[in-house]
Amino acid sequence: MESRTNRRRREGAERFLERRRREGAAPRLLALFPRLQALRFQISEHRADASLAEAPHTRLIVVASAPALFVFPCQDAGCEDGGHDVTVEVYAALRGSKIHFAGEDRCRGQVGSGTCSRVLKYVAAAVYRE
Repeated sequence: MESRTNRRRREGAERFLERRRREGAAPRLLALFPRLQALRFQISEHRADASLAEAPHTRLIVVASAPALFVFPCQDAGCEDGGHDVTVEVYAALRGSKIHFAGEDRCRGQVGSGTCSRVLKYVAAAVYRE
């Protein structure tokens, strides 16, 4: 019988492989947005019932090779099948050549028998070629 720890590790590895598969199948960011030169996200995540966000972090996107997929994992270790897919929102901002844009996304995963309460907030900065 598989232990709970081993099952969680296996499920985590499967989610990682699925994310890599999706990234590999996605079009390249530069192919969709050839004027895009640089893209950076400042990301913070918090529980919906908490007023304070956890420490933010910056994610730099390597535009030349990055997939055109903007999915950030949920930071709750107990969350299953969660994450934050902001691809549609980011596409809209990049199509509009926005230099600065921001948004938030509620995780749709499960923690125990309830829904995950994590909310991701991001602020992005883009640089375009003339």
